[in-house]
Amino acid sequence: MKKLMAMLLTATMVAGLAACGGSSTATTTAAPAAPAETQAAAPAETQAAAPANAGGIFHSVEAFPYASLDVHKDYYSWHTQFYGISETLFRINEDLSITPWLAESIDVNDNVATITLKDGVCFSNGNALTADMVKRNIERLGTENSRYAYMLDWNIECPDDKTMVVTTEKAYPTLINDFATAETGIMDLDGTEDFDKNPICTGPFKVKEFIPEGDCTVERNDNYWGGPVNLDGAVFYKMGDEESKLLAMQNGEIDGYVDIAAASAEIYGTDPDSYQLFTVPTQRRVYAYLNQNQLPDSVREAIVLAIDREQLAAYMNGLISPATGAYAPETPYGKVQQPMWDVAKAKEILESDGYTMGANGIYEKDGQPLNLTISCYAKRSVDTVALLMQEQLKAAGIGIELKIEEDPDGTYMSSHDYQIGMYVSITDKTGDPMNFLEGTIKSGVYMEVAGFGNAETDAMIDEVRYETDANKRAEITNAIMQKVYDSHDMLFIGTYNKNSVLKAGAVGLGVNNPMQFYGIDANTSL
Repeated sequence: MKKLMAMLLTATMVAGLAACGGSSTATTTAAPAAPAETQAAAPAETQAAAPANAGGIFHSVEAFPYASLDVHKDYYSWHTQFYGISETLFRINEDLSITPWLAESIDVNDNVATITLKDGVCFSNGNALTADMVKRNIERLGTENSRYAYMLDWNIECPDDKTMVVTTEKAYPTLINDFATAETGIMDLDGTEDFDKNPICTGPFKVKEFIPEGDCTVERNDNYWGGPVNLDGAVFYKMGDEESKLLAMQNGEIDGYVDIAAASAEIYGTDPDSYQLFTVPTQRRVYAYLNQNQLPDSVREAIVLAIDREQLAAYMNGLISPATGAYAPETPYGKVQQPMWDVAKAKEILESDGYTMGANGIYEKDGQPLNLTISCYAKRSVDTVALLMQEQLKAAGIGIELKIEEDPDGTYMSSHDYQIGMYVSITDKTGDPMNFLEGTIKSGVYMEVAGFGNAETDAMIDEVRYETDANKRAEITNAIMQKVYDSHDMLFIGTYNKNSVLKAGAVGLGVNNPMQFYGIDANTSL
């Protein structure tokens, strides 16, 4: 495997030859999770705010093709917020605490939450942000995005333009978390004429040009409510492969980007006078769906046992850390994890199910070799993870072919046509398990492609949603995840570090925030 990784690294190296009002300073927060510390970051003074209206165009890249900028649909808001177009009521800080953003404050009394908006917030067209507009955005999100359909069950009243009162069926402990997710970004629903190409939002930048599944160009929002904006604008080129990004960075065509590959980081690290490198641990994990409709339980269990996460992470050279579950084991709701690497046991399980070792080192049963396919994609080096898995599974007698797709959501994730399907998502938002339970484990949701969802765990997830006692929430979550792990429907492999690069002197791009949907802002500069 060392030879394999050396080949990968060598290949990459060769390829590299005036606002409508001011903001308040309220700091109402949710209880923070464990801090996400910055590793190998530039000195603090390097990331200080640049002079107001410094100007210039920031150039970066976008690795994933996407068809729309509609904040409420799919995961498009992760792009609009990264581009500084959309903003939410609350924001997630670098230490994973939550503070007001468009909101001034939140007051929760049992199942009733009163949210007060900041004075002077307006959209890029100059229209004022009102509580009624926020309400209508929430209703539209619940209608357009099935992951947030539950919001339609809330009773929302707006006694005045600055106050919104949200009443839920029961006490709802993660309401502030929901309003800090990028999908709850606010648009001017009356002023927007083209939601796909030009949503009107509140951020420091507005859309200049958007090419679906191509480049996106933004320009300064001169009506920005939050004060002066440094940049004149920014361009995000559609650029998927790491070699092209490396070359563009070295040629000065781009000023920085997020999710750099380990091999590229090694190259940038040799020239600290030209490049700033940043590493922040995240809650984003790479995992595999093991299709129960195409693979028997014995094979799925053997796959889980045959993957050595420690060795795999070591060869990924700092890109990921080992993971054996959806949640970190140090969290109260991460106390159950998948079993560790045990090739001998994996082989024992296969042989107990009638598999015998063939002459070519691959197990057979009923005359058919155990040759499987891993469906994967290139972004965030998922294809490299799959390549390393291929070697480890082969050592356990399981033959593997790779099927690389450009967009998993447009292929095996939507069709469910896969044997082993690789995917990446954030499993823990702001120190609470609910997002992953609701978005991946619950039956019928988009990412529940492994077929695990069932009535029993659905009822348990509903318990977690409304349980206010933290210990009880953790206890139920651990019970749910034990059932998930016992099903062998999912294999958790690694936790990503957020690795970013900026040219010397550049500031911004959300390099110190562990969440992927924070990018350029009013203080970003060249």
